[in-house]
Amino acid sequence: MRLDVYPTDAEAFEAAAILAADHLRNLAADRPLAVALSGGRTGRGVMVALAARGDLPWGRIDWWLTEEAAVPADDARSTMRVARDSLFTPRGIAPARVHALEETSVPPAFDLVLLAIGPDGRVAGLVPGSRALSATNPVARVAADEYPETDAVGGLTMTPAALRAAGFVVVVAAGDPLAHAVAAALREPVDALRLPAQLVRPADSVRWVVDRAAAAELLREARPAEP
Repeated sequence: MRLDVYPTDAEAFEAAAILAADHLRNLAADRPLAVALSGGRTGRGVMVALAARGDLPWGRIDWWLTEEAAVPADDARSTMRVARDSLFTPRGIAPARVHALEETSVPPAFDLVLLAIGPDGRVAGLVPGSRALSATNPVARVAADEYPETDAVGGLTMTPAALRAAGFVVVVAAGDPLAHAVAAALREPVDALRLPAQLVRPADSVRWVVDRAAAAELLREARPAEP
């Protein structure tokens, strides 16, 4: 099980952007590409790192969101606003290439999904125990009362079905508050209803990129390699 650990969050964000760019460049050049982005602090960091790169096939990428809060478009909690401010506007992405998340959305099988982990083990808008974890459609609604935060507003999320259909997934975690969630997601037993991040544990098509702070609990448990 591979885990890429970097000294700082900035280095982890840059590493995730490099993985994304390398993967997209290696795909067939005769078709459009579909990428899904996550919001929050980690998602913003990855988007800023992506925006600084000139080696993506920018003109062929359609952009989607893995989650969106039920807030106005200019609200700081909106993933679309984060993406617009951090990536779409700086790179001059054509509006026709940007897809708002709607409950009736039928996204393509994604070539790349960029995910961030929450302190409770959520990915996208899939909070532990939410009904969306059992949804069969690619997009589902998560009610405000399914979130642990008292000020939650609810919203939309990509479902496990959409994540499983992705060609490549990069999971990013940065910061001390995520150390327990990262360690728990990589331990047994696997129960994605309790820890949605276990839907995307490291595999051939899933890479985890974390900073040292987010890996702290795992590093404390690590045993030296046998000589």
